[in-house]
Amino acid sequence: MRLNLAMSTASNLAIGLAAISTPAFAQSTGSIDFDKEIVVTGARSTVQAVAGISAPDTAKSKAVLTSENIERQNPGQTILDTINQIPGVSFQNNDAYGSSGGTLNIRGFSSDRVSLTFDGVPLNDSGNYAIYSNQQVDPELIEQVNVNLGTTDVDSPTASAAGGTVNYRTKKPDHDLGALLSFSIGEYDFHRYFAKIETGDITSGGLRAYFSASKAVNDNPFNNYG
Repeated sequence: MRLNLAMSTASNLAIGLAAISTPAFAQSTGSIDFDKEIVVTGARSTVQAVAGISAPDTAKSKAVLTSENIERQNPGQTILDTINQIPGVSFQNNDAYGSSGGTLNIRGFSSDRVSLTFDGVPLNDSGNYAIYSNQQVDPELIEQVNVNLGTTDVDSPTASAAGGTVNYRTKKPDHDLGALLSFSIGEYDFHRYFAKIETGDITSGGLRAYFSASKAVNDNPFNNYG
């Protein structure tokens, strides 16, 4: 009788200790079983361009100019003159045809604080970070221009830019053989020639290329002043 009582008491004591030392946990929501299958789908946001200008839905102020807009600009003008239509961007040519360079500002930052890249390659002067607007690629070869009006990304290939980035991407060679010729004339004895030849697919693997050349000549309208 004592033996049984002792065993019963020890059992009660062990149960009591277990009850005291065991913490209480809330039921995990991850272990709940659902009767129906839950399907989550995502949709890619589509940004429609208006007149060749689009404003992507990003965390930063950004504008994109497509080839549709670039092709409507004056022949031979620097691509920096094309982005002058974007709010917050100001570009002033030193002459009507851009051959004497110009001045670029983005939201008050001068060009030495703006990163200019061509297919990801920095174009700013390595010494003073200046931008030479009259030494840019022909607009006929440019597919798209991305203008970041906000702060420069930390991974941007630039040394001192703090006032935004401008990156233009060139067109890819066409799969078909072709050629493009352009000729322009204007005041102050302006003449411009542009030629582009597409090789088309050279090999079955899709190897292709294009060759282009241009020449622009004009008199400086300010030669007779000052």
